[in-house]
Amino acid sequence: MADVFLLTKAPSASRSELCFKLMKHSENVKLYLMGDGIYQLLDASGLPLPAEKTLACREDILARGLALTNDIVIPDDFYGQLIKDIMENSDKVYVF
Repeated sequence: MADVFLLTKAPSASRSELCFKLMKHSENVKLYLMGDGIYQLLDASGLPLPAEKTLACREDILARGLALTNDIVIPDDFYGQLIKDIMENSDKVYVF
């Protein structure tokens, strides 16, 4: 089981900082980026997780004019994967 974090805030938001602080206290974490949270990808080296545990919404990446990256997981069915992880594979869910 994992702790699922859904981040919709830009890097400069205080909620983003809080999200990353809480992630440090979890052992098994998955991070979902959507909305303005996609801007976290501009400096992916600042993300606290390895690329394979960070998932991004393709539509939000394209809507913001960012380039798709091979480092971050971009599932074909982002929302389906998110709901599956929340409903079946999570201990806790945090939304920022």
